[in-house]
Amino acid sequence: MAPKRRKFDLDAELNITSLMDIMTIILVFLLKSYSTEDIQIAPSENLLLPVSSADRAPELAVNTVISKIAITVDGVDVVSVSGNQVGEQDKRGTLITPLFDALKAAADQAKANAVTTGGKFNGRLLLQCDRDIPFSLVREVMYTAGQAQFAEFKFVVYQGGGG
Repeated sequence: MAPKRRKFDLDAELNITSLMDIMTIILVFLLKSYSTEDIQIAPSENLLLPVSSADRAPELAVNTVISKIAITVDGVDVVSVSGNQVGEQDKRGTLITPLFDALKAAADQAKANAVTTGGKFNGRLLLQCDRDIPFSLVREVMYTAGQAQFAEFKFVVYQGGGG
């Protein structure tokens, strides 16, 4: 028995429902994966960043700047710096009290955002340090940040030739 041949209807219309479903799924996927948050870091005029051969892009995190005149958290001056150190009235041992309060508030806010978005708090801190700041001050800031539940530090540098 010979197979039946199909008869083609020349007046048939094209059904594009399946194609529209696929295009909608692709569009939703692209919109979900597209990020409009570009991280722009503009150092202040009081800040000279060190030069490095690192080539990683900065990641979204709480931004802390250690300059010769102040320590700022997300653009807000938290504590003054004079003579490359923080005044003793702002410290409790190696803990910088006003910085701890600001970072603790930032950590609590990040945790609340993580709960609402279904993500998790990563404890990441973006550090911009003037190249002339002594490491003792950077260590105090890192210790204070650690006490405020920030355990991962990313340093911002100028990209330059290294070797």
